[in-house]
Amino acid sequence: MQQPSKPNAPIRYIDEEGNLRYCRFGAVRLMFPGHADEDRRLERLLRFDDVVEDILNVNGIDRLELLTWPGKVQQEYFLIGHSNRQTHNESLEQVADATDQDEQDKDTTDTASAAQETNTSLTAYTDGGADDGDEAEATSAISSEQPVSSSDADRGDTRAQRIKGIIDDRFGDIIGTQICMLDLRPLGKIPIPTTRLLQPENLSFDPVETAVTAMIVELVRELKRDRIPGVHQTLVEPAGSSRSYDYLVTSRLAPFGTGHGIVTEADLKRHLEADNEYRISSYMPGPSTDNWALPIESHKRYATRQTTHPSRLEQFDEMSLRDGSIEAVAKGLPDYRALLAGRVHNDDRYQELFGAYGRIPINKAHLLHFFTLRPTYFEVSSFGRLTAAAEPEITTEELGSDSPGTRQSYGVEKVGDTTAVTDDSDEESVPHKELVNERIRFLLRHGHEIVAVDQDVIDVDIPDHDPTTTQYLDGESRSDIVSKADGTIHFHEIEVENKTKPAALLTNLARADHHDHQVHVVTESRTDAKRTLWTSGSEAKEGPISMAFKDTDEEGTITYNQRKNVHTDDVWYLLPHDLSEATWRLTPADRLQLVAPDGTVLAEGDAEQSVDSFEFNTPRVRKDGAEWVLESATGEELRRRATREAAASGYTFIRKPLVPTRYEYLENTIVEFQANDGFTIFEKPPLWENPQQSASIRYEEAAKAFVELVTIESEGETIPIPELRRRFKTWYTEQTDLKEPNETWFGRALRAYFEVDDSDDHNKKLVGRTFRFSEGLVSPDLSFIE
Repeated sequence: MQQPSKPNAPIRYIDEEGNLRYCRFGAVRLMFPGHADEDRRLERLLRFDDVVEDILNVNGIDRLELLTWPGKVQQEYFLIGHSNRQTHNESLEQVADATDQDEQDKDTTDTASAAQETNTSLTAYTDGGADDGDEAEATSAISSEQPVSSSDADRGDTRAQRIKGIIDDRFGDIIGTQICMLDLRPLGKIPIPTTRLLQPENLSFDPVETAVTAMIVELVRELKRDRIPGVHQTLVEPAGSSRSYDYLVTSRLAPFGTGHGIVTEADLKRHLEADNEYRISSYMPGPSTDNWALPIESHKRYATRQTTHPSRLEQFDEMSLRDGSIEAVAKGLPDYRALLAGRVHNDDRYQELFGAYGRIPINKAHLLHFFTLRPTYFEVSSFGRLTAAAEPEITTEELGSDSPGTRQSYGVEKVGDTTAVTDDSDEESVPHKELVNERIRFLLRHGHEIVAVDQDVIDVDIPDHDPTTTQYLDGESRSDIVSKADGTIHFHEIEVENKTKPAALLTNLARADHHDHQVHVVTESRTDAKRTLWTSGSEAKEGPISMAFKDTDEEGTITYNQRKNVHTDDVWYLLPHDLSEATWRLTPADRLQLVAPDGTVLAEGDAEQSVDSFEFNTPRVRKDGAEWVLESATGEELRRRATREAAASGYTFIRKPLVPTRYEYLENTIVEFQANDGFTIFEKPPLWENPQQSASIRYEEAAKAFVELVTIESEGETIPIPELRRRFKTWYTEQTDLKEPNETWFGRALRAYFEVDDSDDHNKKLVGRTFRFSEGLVSPDLSFIE
């Protein structure tokens, strides 16, 4: 396969046989933080059932495929959306036409042919047919929506981008995503035994809530334990609205290097007679089976016993020759070809002969068996010990969001491409280190003394002392750079690859505010600088510097979460099984509440006390001798396991809230971005600053933005307007040089949107609102608080 010179380079993926079937274009790759040493620290199973539901509601996505296998450093997960709009033959004709045109024009119009090849598209196949060239063609779909490989400028709103957007919206603070092309041909075209999940008629799997484990999690765990390089595929499609079930799912596993190789008739006989390991049904709780367990002993009875009539089994065998003999079905050779091609390949013989579904009807509750993802890490590639097969090749089509600390690399992966950076370690990424060095050089040129640097090594010579050995503040939380100029201390926070974790930036801002030092937030680009203050939408106050909390509900302020888990010495608290993210509310009475979606308060306490000391009405895991015990919220023992992670499997650990010390951190904060050889201060006025408008309109819009920032609705409460204006003045002047409203104008501006009690001229009040919380709160859970 031709290798690209850069991630977005056009590539020819048609082999000498015109074979495109073993490639996936527009696959969305999921990337997790951490590495093998940190496996036990990433205490979370990612529930993708809601993501699957959202993706299958997207117009143009009729089927969703999940492919997973052990990569060089992490378990690889890919999601691919398929459409039924275009037949297999039509798509291959498009590809062939594009290729012929490229060959004709390549000497004179390289650019045009590259563009035509870029727009060649492929998705995978639906039911029916084998995928060998001399067999019947599949009646399936290859859609023109997905580009093979192109630059961002040429790419429209493809299925891959829509899938990526859904994942980023839900899990952007946990995992990264890339749009890639997969080439499965390194696995080998010679079929290997593949085990397909079957469900007996009138029976159903145990739901995850009952089984307390998901099939895919157990499968990945056992294959890792035994170092088996298995490729697992799930295909799910929505059922009709009149059906009693929600989805149809196909699930198969191809385990390599297990001694299942079949070349001769004797190999086949041994495989059929053996109790083979890694049967996919062994991981599914509840009634299930698989093709390796099919009873086909009577298949040759007609020929060997010379009976008058062939058995029903033999009749169906003869009627389905294009799909292979019943032995081939039992060992999964058609399923291996279908796995490579991305097809369902539903063989009627599963149901007609054995009373089982291969295209299994399920309800949404069962989706978690197939779409619960467990971050898993490897020090050695499981595929490395194979001689006849290799790991599929990955080529990046679009460099998307990446998760800080991930060890997965861009482009075509080679051994040694990755770095051992973890999400919880003190080791920073290479771009972060480079920007730290550039910032130090800049500060030295402008007369700053470098007091301390929170980095082991810097590439700048500072002759009088080594700032990497100096710690300016006590505690675990330190600024990236501390400098001094004209007797003033400056904190410098380098924000690289931190687009989805505002809690980290807010911790830095709160630390600077706590120590009353000016802080410089330094980014790589103007876009990143803007993100710290504003969003790209119409709302003006959603960046972490401008708004230090996440959201508002009817009773208080929803905070951001830290990466620290809530626990005492031997007890770790978990969210209820159906929740994946902790929601902490900070009330006007300065109380913290852990709330469920229905409003139930699961824990509560003083905001200036550690949440570790709260009473939690939630599940938990606790140490009991050499074991860890999972308990329900009522104290009922649910299971015992050797490790905390195993005991808590299927649950999410509760993260601590980040209690903001202020409503915003505009004062004493300077945002800068890298420009040429220096840094430029980011200056962008808020949306309410419009010099062309009258002052009265500007005052009204500014007053509205401020009041909604610092207060919430509260029936019966009032706030003295002079107190509001004192706070407003600092907030206003930090953002604009335009004239501020005097006391009279401020009161008038408030009336445009809020109720004002002016019955007492000397004590006017804002009615029906109260301050969100008390500014100056100091939570001991902040990392810079002793």
